[in-house]
Parts: sequence; structure tokens; C-alpha cells
Amino acid sequence: MSEHLPAALMAKVSQFIESRMALHFSPDRWNDLEQKLKFAAKEFGFTDHEAFCNWLVDSTMDTGQAEILASHLTVSETYFWREPHVFEALAAKILPELVRARENGEKRLRIWSAGCATGEEPYSLAIAVRRAIPDYKNWNITILATDINPGILKRAAAGVYGEWSFRNSPLWLKEKYFSCTDKHKYEISAEIRKMVTFAYLNLAEDTYPSPINNTNAMDIIFCRNVLMYFTCRRIQQIGESLFQSLVKDGWFMVSASELSLQLFPQFVPVHFPEAIVYRKTDQKPADKSFFQPSAQQVESPSFSFFAKEEIASEREFAPLPLLSELLQAEPEPEPVPVLAKDLVEEMPKSAPADIAGPVRELANQGNLKEALNICEHLILEHKLDPNLYFLQATILQEQNRDLEAIASLKRTLFLDPDFYMGHFALGNLMLHQGKKQIARKHFENALAILAKFHQNDVLLESEGLTAGRLREIVTATMQAGALT
Repeated sequence: MSEHLPAALMAKVSQFIESRMALHFSPDRWNDLEQKLKFAAKEFGFTDHEAFCNWLVDSTMDTGQAEILASHLTVSETYFWREPHVFEALAAKILPELVRARENGEKRLRIWSAGCATGEEPYSLAIAVRRAIPDYKNWNITILATDINPGILKRAAAGVYGEWSFRNSPLWLKEKYFSCTDKHKYEISAEIRKMVTFAYLNLAEDTYPSPINNTNAMDIIFCRNVLMYFTCRRIQQIGESLFQSLVKDGWFMVSASELSLQLFPQFVPVHFPEAIVYRKTDQKPADKSFFQPSAQQVESPSFSFFAKEEIASEREFAPLPLLSELLQAEPEPEPVPVLAKDLVEEMPKSAPADIAGPVRELANQGNLKEALNICEHLILEHKLDPNLYFLQATILQEQNRDLEAIASLKRTLFLDPDFYMGHFALGNLMLHQGKKQIARKHFENALAILAKFHQNDVLLESEGLTAGRLREIVTATMQAGALT
């Protein structure tokens, strides 16, 4: 066998990967792709990677197999405080602004690290929050970290790192928030680890925003060095879903090599010193062409995100709005407040599944108090509806009121012991609390109930998930939580 795989076979493999997984490998990256496939072949039980590639192009991989392959094709290696100018903007400007806006109201903050890999990014976010909000324990803070690879999530939750994870990070970070457990091994402090929740999620396949996977009403989303692997069309789809996952005036961070107004036209770019981030705001940029970040902003990506002719033709671009300009924009008039009881009175009395819609909409917008208020009024009128108790539990979980959420889920399962989403949600809560045996029981109950459904059956109260996909998610969650 020759040193490299035949070009015809590599073309078929790259075409299969793009059509099946939306991951794009151009011919100039085939050498890199071939090396990744060698490692993937071993996990699939092949000793000959050419035989593996031939099997691959003719296979009908299920979603679980596709995610195993994806974990080999994307880079899971990262480090703390990556792209420090973004974290400086976060700590010095963005978080203080959020604190000022909410310190006299509902003290909540929701952050999502999408594609978190081994956890350096979400832990960096937790450290930034800890430094920016001295009384953070008085706040309802959610830091969600998701990834496609259950094995990596397990490593991230352990919170133990080597020296390489601290390259280019400030010295104070390791000294203050880590303890040395072994030679060149460092464990993150329990205080910071408790601030982060790790969960399985596939950006290309799963539904978000959704209260079910806690991806709604986010204030800040980091999704860096992840989207560059996808096709432009899939990036635009993911970008739109992430846009909907943010509250109004929420922030969206991609890596410097992923900046593109063409791919993220719904966002407004905001300039910080040596960093550009996006914001969900009504103000729109005048020029939606590509823009090229400065040399200082680019962190020497392993490959160019855009074609060379696109970069060369877009050297000139209109100046983007400054943060101060955005903050000085004329505010919208305050909406007339609507009381929860008024909304309940307007809702039909005969279809609880339909009348819960306004509750979900309020929750997705971040109006958790009002959403919970309406939900509780609905429960008074429909005391035997398990769906309403389940919805109540998802809102309580977003408010980090886990004990109350558990009580609501137990009511759900008392009314309907076969409520698979209730078992899945209760398993997640128990896993988060470290009660692994109870978590395993509820996950196994969910799998047993789901086994009664056909693979492609769309499930109720699941944001459009099929029975097969939910089974895969439950199994991956158990793997990530070391329950298998």
C-alpha cells in the first residue's frame, strides 16, 4: 500500500463526510484528514485505514457512529484564557455592563460554551465571572458547557490539567484557582468547578434554543474554533439557532478566524481593543460584506477559514459600530406590562398543551419569573396535567432552584410514570448533584420507555426529538457522566 491513500478514495471520503456530517475538508487538507482517519479506524476496530475508508463511504452510519467519527475529525485541544483580548473585553466591559443592568433587579446570568472540548474555556468563563462579580454567590449564574464527545466531557468534568493547558494564560490563573495534585498535574478549585455544568449536545443535529437542554435565554455564547469545520450553509443555520438562543442585547463570541458578517448577518459586530465580538441588537451594520481582522487579532489558525480570493477581495470594509455608540442608541419604549392572571384568563381552558406556549416563549426570552408565575396559575386550573409540572421544573432548573425542580419532576412522574422526558430531566438533575445511582435509574427508565417507540417516532414535549435521537442523547449523557 502506498504511503498516502488514493486521491479518488480521499475525494469519496471527504464528500461522504460533508454530506453526512456537514464537515468540510478541501483537497489541501486531505493529508490532515488522512491522519485523523487513521486514529478513527482504530476506534472502529480496523487495523487497515484504507479498508476503513472503503467501509466508510459505503456505510449507513447511525448518529452515534457519526459522532464518534466527528470527535476524531475536529480538534478537541484548547487552553485556558485563549484569545486573551476577548476575555479582557468580557471581564472589563461586558460582564460589568450586565451587572449594572441587573443588580437592582433579577440577578441572573446565563453563559453557554458551545463545543467546550476538555473544559478550559468554560472554566475560564467561570473564573472571569468570579473576578467580575464579587458577590456572585448572590446571583443565579448558569455556565453551560456542551460538546459532542462524551469521553471529552468526562475529562472536562474531572477538572485536571497538565502544563500545556496553561500556555499563554496569565500566571495568576493557575496560582489562584488550581492546586497541584501530581507532578505537572493541576486540579481546578471546587468553587470554580461547581459553577460549570457539562452536558452532551450536537450543534449540527440537536434543537436549540430549548428549555429541555437549558440552551435558551442565554446572555453570552462562546462558540469558538468549532464552526470552522462546517460548511457555510450549516454555519448559517447554527448561527441563526445560536442567535435565537440569546436574549436581546446578548453577546456572541467566535474565534478571530471565524469572523464574518456574511455568515452571521443577524448580529452586529462590536469593536473592543484588539478584539471583535458580536451582539444581538436591533441596530444593523451598514455593510454586510466580509471583513478581515487585524494581524494581532488572528491567532495563527491552522488553516484559512475563507478562500484566498475572498480574503484578498475584502481588504477594505466599512468601520464597525463602537460599543459606546451601541450603548448610546435611543432605547425602545418599555412594553406595557401584562399580568400573569390576564394571560391565563385569555387562554383556552381545554388544551393545556396549547396554552403552555406563552410560558415557553417568556422562558426563551429570559422572563423566567413571569413564565413561572403563569405556569403556576395554569397548574391551579389543570392540576392533573404532567406536562405543566414538567414545564415548571424546566423553569425552576433555569433559576438554579434544583430542589424545587426535582419536586416538580416527581409530581410529573407520579401523574405519568412513563413520562420519558421527566425521567431524563430528573436523571440530569441527580447527576448534577452527584447522586449517580439515582441518576442511572432514571436514565435506564427513560431508555426502557423509549424502547417501546419506533426509531423515527417524534416525541411529545421533546422539541421535535425522535425516539432514536433521544435514546442516543440519554446514552451519551450516561457515558459523559461515567454511568456506563
